[in-house]
Amino acid sequence: MKKLFQRKLNRRKFLKLSSTVLGGAVAAASLQNKRLSADEKERFSAPQGQWVYTCCHMCGGGTGIKVQVVDGIAYKIEPNPYNPLGVCNVSQDYEQEFKNGGVMCPKGNAGLMTLYDPERVSKPLLRTNKEKGKEIDPQWKEITWDEALQIITEQLNNLLKKGTPESLVTFSESSIAKDTQLDFGNLFGTPNISFHTNLCSASRKAAAFSIAGESEPLGDYANTKYMLIFGWNPLGATKWAHLPKVIMKGIKNGAKLVVVDPWRNETGNKAQQWIPIKPGTDGALALALGHVIINQKLYDKEFIDYWTHGFLVYSKYVQDKTPEWAEKITGVSAASIRQLAVELANSKPALIDAWAGPGHHSNAVDNLRAIFILNLLVGSLDKPGGLILPNRIQLGNSPFKTKELAKPRFDGLDNFPLGNSSGVYVETMKRLIDETGPYPVEIGIATMTNLVFSVPGTYQVIEALKKLKFFVVIDNYLSETALLADIVLPGTTYLERYGTVTRGVTWPMVALRQPVIEPIFGQYPEYDIFLELGRRLKLQDAEGNYVFEKLTYEDYLDYKLRNSIAQIGLAELKSMPGAVWQDQGGTVYEKYKKDLKTATGKFHFVLNSHNGKMIKDIYGEDAKGLPVYREKFWQPDKNFPLYLISWKQANHTHSRTFNNPYLMGIKNNNPLYINVATAQSLGINDGDIIWVESPYSKDRATAKVTDSIHPQVAGWQWGYGHWGFGNLAKGKGTNASQFNFLQAEPISGQALHKEVCVKIYKA
Repeated sequence: MKKLFQRKLNRRKFLKLSSTVLGGAVAAASLQNKRLSADEKERFSAPQGQWVYTCCHMCGGGTGIKVQVVDGIAYKIEPNPYNPLGVCNVSQDYEQEFKNGGVMCPKGNAGLMTLYDPERVSKPLLRTNKEKGKEIDPQWKEITWDEALQIITEQLNNLLKKGTPESLVTFSESSIAKDTQLDFGNLFGTPNISFHTNLCSASRKAAAFSIAGESEPLGDYANTKYMLIFGWNPLGATKWAHLPKVIMKGIKNGAKLVVVDPWRNETGNKAQQWIPIKPGTDGALALALGHVIINQKLYDKEFIDYWTHGFLVYSKYVQDKTPEWAEKITGVSAASIRQLAVELANSKPALIDAWAGPGHHSNAVDNLRAIFILNLLVGSLDKPGGLILPNRIQLGNSPFKTKELAKPRFDGLDNFPLGNSSGVYVETMKRLIDETGPYPVEIGIATMTNLVFSVPGTYQVIEALKKLKFFVVIDNYLSETALLADIVLPGTTYLERYGTVTRGVTWPMVALRQPVIEPIFGQYPEYDIFLELGRRLKLQDAEGNYVFEKLTYEDYLDYKLRNSIAQIGLAELKSMPGAVWQDQGGTVYEKYKKDLKTATGKFHFVLNSHNGKMIKDIYGEDAKGLPVYREKFWQPDKNFPLYLISWKQANHTHSRTFNNPYLMGIKNNNPLYINVATAQSLGINDGDIIWVESPYSKDRATAKVTDSIHPQVAGWQWGYGHWGFGNLAKGKGTNASQFNFLQAEPISGQALHKEVCVKIYKA
C-alpha cells in the first residue's frame, strides 16, 4: 500500500485551523467573531512563507494562481500573471495584458474556504444501512484506507473472476485523474469510463467539429468589431476569469456586443442590444440571418469559394428562411433580424459564438451548426477578431501498451453520430433503470461529481444509482450522490493534487496544477486511488507487464510531458515562470490554409456523415447534411405553459460550491425569474412564495418579478436546493434538476437541462 503523507492533521487540529485560517486569519476571525492574538496578527499579515504556482480548479477554467504557504498552511491566493489563463486567450494581447496582471473570479478567491471547510469528508466511510434513497441515513462507519481499498478491490476482483469487467462504470469530473482513470479502465477491461462533458458542452463541441474539425473554437473578443453571442453569459457565468476584461476591452475598442438570450443576463446588461428569444429557436434566427446575408450578397465570396464545402446547397436551403418565417418561430421581429444581419456582415471583423443556451435543447446540434456557419458567411473563422481554432498542445499517450476492448459501451455512445467520448450519462441512467443495456452493470465509481444534481431528472437518477450492487463515491463532501454510496472516499481539493491545464487559449501551452500543501487528512489524491487499485488487482498491460507496480503519478506526468511538443519533464515545468510552458510562436491564424482537419479539407456548410454514421435530423429523417431547423420536442401547452431554463453565475460551480461561506455570502438562494406581465396575469408579486410544477416534480420557490426575462419563460440559477452536502448548503433555494427527466440530444448525446415546461402558481 502506498505510504500516506506523514504530516497530516487530526480532526481537532483541523477544526481549530478551519476557524482561524479560512480565507486569511483576519477575515476568518471576523466571520467567527473572534479576536486574534498579537502573534497571530503578525504571523498572518506579514508577507512570508513560500509562494507556489498552480492552477485553480474551483471550476473547469483552470485560471493561473499562486498560493502563499506559511508553515505548511495555505494562507492566501492571488492571480498568477505568468499563466495566460487569467490574463488573456489570444497571444497577440498577452504581452500588454501581462503588465496589467492576472485576474480571478469570486470562486477562485474563495478557494481556501473549500480547502479548510470543517465539513469535508476526512476518513473513508462504509455504509451499514443497505436501504438507499433520498434523505435515508446511510449509518456510516469510519474505516481505514486499507480496509476501504481492500473492500473495493474484492468487489472489482469478483467481476474479473466472472469474466465481466465491463460491468464496471465510472463517472468523473473531466479534469481530475482523467488519464489514470482511462488507463485503469482499459487494463481492467471496461469501456465504460465516462466524464463530465456530455453534461455540459457535448452539443457545442459536436456542432463546431462538424463545421471546422475543431471542437472548441475560442473568440478573439479583444480585437473584433462585432460580437454576436447566443445563449452564453461570459461576464456572469465566469469560466475563464480573463474573459470579462477581454470582452470589455473589445467594447472599449469600438466593438458592438449583441446578446441573444431569453434572459437578460450580466452580459446582456452590458450589451448594446439584447434580443429576447424563445428557448430552442436560435437556429431559426441564425438561418434567417443567413438568408439576408446571402440574398443581399453581403457574404465573403472569396473565402467561401476557396475554403468552404456545400455553400450552394446551404444557400438554396435558406431561400425560404425569411425574417418573416423566423419571426413566427422566434418572436424576434423581422425588422430586427434584417438590421442584425446587415450590421453583422458589414462589421469587419466579426465573430458569432454560442454555448449552453442553445446547447441544452433537443435540437441543440443543428441550432449550433446554424449559428457557427454565420462565421463562414462573413469569413471570420480563424482570423484576427474572429472565432479562432485553437492550436492546443497534446500531451503524450499512456506510458504503457493499452488493450483493444471487445465489448461495446453500456451507454450506446455509438448510436450518436457526433457523440462525445465522455459518454452519455442520460442513457446510462435509463438503461440501469430499465435493465436494457447490452449487459448488466454492477459496480459504479463516481469521482467528484454529484450525479443526483448534475444529470437532468433527480429522482430518476436516484432510482438508477440504487440499481448498482456496489457504488463508490470519491468526494470532499457527503453530497446527495455520496449519500447513495456503499463506500465514500475522501477526495482532495485542487490545492492538494497534481494536474495539467492545456485548454482555454489559442496557442500551445501547458500549465501545471501542483499540490501547494500535502493532503490534509493524509488521503490519497484521486489519481493515486486508481493507481493503487491497479496495483492491488495486479492489472497487466497488453504486453503482460504489471504496469502499476512501481508507477507514481509524478512519473506518469513526467512521461506525458516529455512525449509532447513541449518535450520537458515535470521538474522543468515546475521551474518555469508561473509553472507554465508556452509555445514561443504564439497564436497562428488561418491554419486552414495548411492543415484543416475535416474530411474535405474545407469548412463545412453541409456534413452528411461522420465515421460512417449518417447525420439525420432530431426526428430521424434525412437532413441532407444541412443544419436544419426542427422544433424542439417539448413545447408549452395549457397544462405547462412556461419554458423553464436555468443558468450559471460567477458565484458557484455546478452544485459543488454550495457549502462555501464566501460564495453563499454572495448569493444563498435562487429565486425564479418571471416576467412582469406574466407575474401580473398569475397574481404573483415580487418575493412571493410560489409553487413550480412539471410532470416530474413540484417544489416551492421565491418569485423574482422582472422585465429581464422573456414573457413565456421562467428561469433561475442552477445548483441550489441541497439536502446533503453540508449544513450551509442544506435547504437553500430550489433544485432545478428535479423538474427535468432523463433525455439526451439525438446527435451528440448532450444531456438536456432545458427541455422542460412548467406551471407556476402562488403557494
